Amino acid sequence: MNQRSLASLILINAVLLAALVVTAFSPSQAEAQFAGPRQFLMIAGEVQARGPQAAVYIIEMQSSQMVVARFDSRTGDLNFIDGRRVSDDLRDVMNGR
Repeated sequence: MNQRSLASLILINAVLLAALVVTAFSPSQAEAQFAGPRQFLMIAGEVQARGPQAAVYIIEMQSSQMVVARFDSRTGDLNFIDGRRVSDDLRDVMNGR
């Protein structure tokens, strides 16, 4: 292997390494939408009724449906706790109930 081909290989490896670093550390928007153009909002929080446990609140924006789920790290299961329509709750608050 001569000096010129070695320099070419080093240059190609440096370019590939730079491309790998750029793609690995550049944040991208997470898109996991399915079933048409629905928009979801996910909020991490805690559930106090069952002791302080981590939970995820998932809201489907068009219908204002919300579900609360918690992840059981021991079993790897996602357990759905409850669901409700957020717009009904907001209407009750606005009406003073």
